[in-house]
Amino acid sequence: MTVAVPYTAPSTNSATGSPAHGPAAGYDLSGTLMDAALERLEAARGWDDRRLTPRVDTHRVESAVPIIVELRATLDLHRGGAIAANVDDLYDYMCRRLKSAGLPNGIAALEEVSHLLHALRSAWAFLPAEVVRAASGN
Repeated sequence: MTVAVPYTAPSTNSATGSPAHGPAAGYDLSGTLMDAALERLEAARGWDDRRLTPRVDTHRVESAVPIIVELRATLDLHRGGAIAANVDDLYDYMCRRLKSAGLPNGIAALEEVSHLLHALRSAWAFLPAEVVRAASGN
């Protein structure tokens, strides 16, 4: 499943130069949260020089889970309809998958969630603004 999560550069009120509030602010927050989760997942990948194998920093993986939980909490399942429900299911799956990142095949879980979150982040940019507002409750 590919669902997008739009992101634009942080907007400002042109009259005051202060950060914008309202629908655009929620839109930017989702993108910022996704970027933060992706950064932590990327930082969680490492290399064990002694064994010459990839390794997972479980502390960094665990720090990405609350960010995904927060993204999930921003969804408005009532107004967002099927899109919001699908994204909610995807966030739930990501969290469950990251909890297995400390197991022997943890690098596969980490890479899968990174791939899913990258796809979601990229697709978000192509959703019409009214769909994003409905899905995120703004």
